[in-house]
Amino acid sequence: MNAVVQAILDALACGHSGCQCAATARRGSGNTHCPCHADDKPSLSVNTGKDGTVLVHCQTGGCSQDAVVAALRERGLWPEAKASPNGKPVAVYQYFDEGGALLFEAVKFHPKRFSQRRPDGNGGYVYKLDGVRRVLYHLPQLVAAMPDETVYIVEGEKDADRLRGLGFVATTSPMGAGKWRSEYADTLAGRNVRILPDNDGPGHSHAQDVAASLVGVAADVHILELPDLPEHGDVSDWLDNGGSAEELLSLADAAPIWQSEPVPDGAALLDDIAAITRRYVVLSPDQASATALWVIHSYAIDAADATPYLHITSPEKRSGKTRLLEVLDLLAARPWFTGRVTAAVLQRRLERDHPSLLLDETDAAFKKESEYSEALRAILNAGHRRGCKAWLCVKKGGDIDLVGFDVFGPKALAGIGKLPETVADRCIRLVLRRRAPNETVTRFRRREVEEAAGSLRERAERWATANIEALREARPDIPDYIDDRAIDGWEPLFAIADTAGGDWPQRSRKVALALSCVDVRDDDSVGVKLLSDIQVVFDDKITDKLPTAELLTALNAIEESPWGEWHGKPLTPRGLARLLRPFAIKSVNVRAGEDVLKGYHRETFGDAWERYLPCSPQSATSATSATQADAVLNMEPDNVADVADVAANAGMHTEATEPPLGRCPACSSTSWWYRADGTGPVCGVCHPEPAKLAMVFAMGAGI
Repeated sequence: MNAVVQAILDALACGHSGCQCAATARRGSGNTHCPCHADDKPSLSVNTGKDGTVLVHCQTGGCSQDAVVAALRERGLWPEAKASPNGKPVAVYQYFDEGGALLFEAVKFHPKRFSQRRPDGNGGYVYKLDGVRRVLYHLPQLVAAMPDETVYIVEGEKDADRLRGLGFVATTSPMGAGKWRSEYADTLAGRNVRILPDNDGPGHSHAQDVAASLVGVAADVHILELPDLPEHGDVSDWLDNGGSAEELLSLADAAPIWQSEPVPDGAALLDDIAAITRRYVVLSPDQASATALWVIHSYAIDAADATPYLHITSPEKRSGKTRLLEVLDLLAARPWFTGRVTAAVLQRRLERDHPSLLLDETDAAFKKESEYSEALRAILNAGHRRGCKAWLCVKKGGDIDLVGFDVFGPKALAGIGKLPETVADRCIRLVLRRRAPNETVTRFRRREVEEAAGSLRERAERWATANIEALREARPDIPDYIDDRAIDGWEPLFAIADTAGGDWPQRSRKVALALSCVDVRDDDSVGVKLLSDIQVVFDDKITDKLPTAELLTALNAIEESPWGEWHGKPLTPRGLARLLRPFAIKSVNVRAGEDVLKGYHRETFGDAWERYLPCSPQSATSATSATQADAVLNMEPDNVADVADVAANAGMHTEATEPPLGRCPACSSTSWWYRADGTGPVCGVCHPEPAKLAMVFAMGAGI
C-alpha cells in the first residue's frame, strides 16, 4: 500500500459514515474530497500508478493538476520533488494515457521556461522523454467526452485548463507551437474541432499545421479568430479582457470551415520586405535585397547548415544602423534586439530561444581586447555553423564544469568600424551612409509599422514552412566569383532566391557580386592589395606589359593606397620585387620603344589574380560557360548604365579624359570607363566595358 496515497485519503476524508470517502480511505485507493473547492461529494481520485507514483485527478474538471498538488503540498500531504536542474517549478501539467496512468509532465519554471520530465519510479523525475509516448493533454477526458461535443485546441496547458474550467472540452499538444505530431490527429477522429491560435506568427502557423493534419480525420475543422486579441495574446488574455463562454460558443458556431491558405508568392514577398526596409532606411537596392533574403533566412534557419551575419556599419554616426535593426526587429523571426549583454546571458539565451540576434554597438564591444570581447568573438565564430558550440565554465554545486552551448542562428551586428577578421569572414557587409539632402525616408513610428510588418512576418512564416524541405534539399549553383569564405553564407540565401523565383535567382547573384566581391577586401594583406592595384594599372593603361618605373609611378599615384609613402618614401623597384616574390612573380626584360627595360608582363600576374582576387574583373568575367557569363552580365544595374546599353555600344569605347573621383559605391573599385557619347563614368567591375563583354561571351562559347 502506498503510504502517500493512504495519508491523502485519511486526511481528506470527511468522517461522515454515509460518505463514500470513508470506505475508500480504508481501501488505500479511490475517491476523496478535493482540497481546491467546496466538495460535497468525493470527486478527487487518488491512486497509485504502475510505476509507484501517486496519481491525483479532480473529476469535476475545474481544478487543474498543479492546483491540486499545490493544495496537497500546503497541507504537507505531497512529497517535495527532487531538485530540478532548471530551478523551481511554478506550474506542473500532467499528461496521462487513456487509462489514467501518468506518462510525463510539462513543467513551467520562472522565468518563463518549459521542460518535460517523466517519473523515475522513486519519487523523483528524469528530465528526458526518451521512449515515452507523447499524447494530447487531458487525454482521458477527451476519450470520455460525448462524440458530438466540440473539442477546442489551444496552444498551452494553461489555456486548456481555463477552458475546461468553463465546461469546454479542451486540449493542447505538449511543447507548444510547432510541435504538433500527426499521430495526435487520430485521437480527434470524427470530432468537431475548433482551433484557438495565439495571436502571433508562430501561433497562426501552428494553427494551420494542426488544421491541415485534421483534414479528412476530424468531422470538421474551424480556426477561431478572437476579436480584440492583443499581439502575442491567447484565449486566457481574451477571457481576462471580458470575453465569456457564451461569446466563445457564438464565435465557434459562426467560424467558417477551414481551408488551407495558398503559399505566398516568394518573389513578391522578398520585394515587399526589401521595399519596407528602404522606406525607413537609406539603402542601396543591393543592400535592401540582401536584407530581404536574410529576413526570410531567419524563418528558414532549420534548412541551413550555415548562416551569414549581416554586418551593418558606417563611417560615421547617425547613418541608420540602429534604425535598420529596429526595422529588422519587426520583420525577423524571433528577434532579440539588444546592446551589450554578458557572455553568459548571450550564450544561454541563444541556446534556449535560438532567436535572430540583433546586436547593436559592436564597435564598443570590440574596441579593445577584453575578456568580454574574446567571449563575444568565440560566440560569433561558433554561431555561424550548425553543430558548433560556444563553451563556458558553469558552477554546479561546488564544482566548475565546462558546458557547450548551441549558439547557431541568424545574427545582425551593427557598429562603426571593422569586426575581428574571423567574424568579418562570416558577414555580408552593409556600409550605410548618412542621408543626403535629396534622399527621403519615412519617419519611423513603431506602432504604425507593426501592422504592415506583422503581415510580412505571417507571410514569411507560411512561405518558409511550405518550402522548408525544398530548401533543405537545395543545392544552388555558386558563381565562380564567390570566394570560399563567402560561399557558406550565400548558399542558403541563393537557395531562398532560387525557390522564390521571379528575378531573384539572378538578382541574388548580382547582390553577392556587389556586396561580397569587392576588388580587395578590407581584411586582405598588403600583398593582395598590391595585386589588385597592379591589375587596375594594367586595365587603365590597356596594355600587356609595363616597365617597372612606369608601373611604380602609377602605383605611387594611387591616393587611397600606401605605395606613395611606403615606409616613409615611395615604393622602390626592390620593394616591389620583395612584395611580389611570395606570389612567384619576378621582373623580366620588356621592350619600350627602342629600349629594353626591366618590367612585368600582364600574363605573369594571371595565376595570382585568379587565386587571390576571385572577384576581380578578370576572374568575375572569366566564366566557364555562356550560361554563367549571362548570369553575371545580364543584370539590372543600380545607378549606372545597364548592360544592354553597353552591349549596344560595343566597339565604341572612349577613355575618360579625367579619372573619376572615389570608388564605386557598389563594389569599391577604382576602375572606370566612359561611353562613346561621353556619358558615364561606368564601373568596370560591375559593368565591364564592351571589349570585356566580347571576351566573356567568346570564352563562354569556347572560342
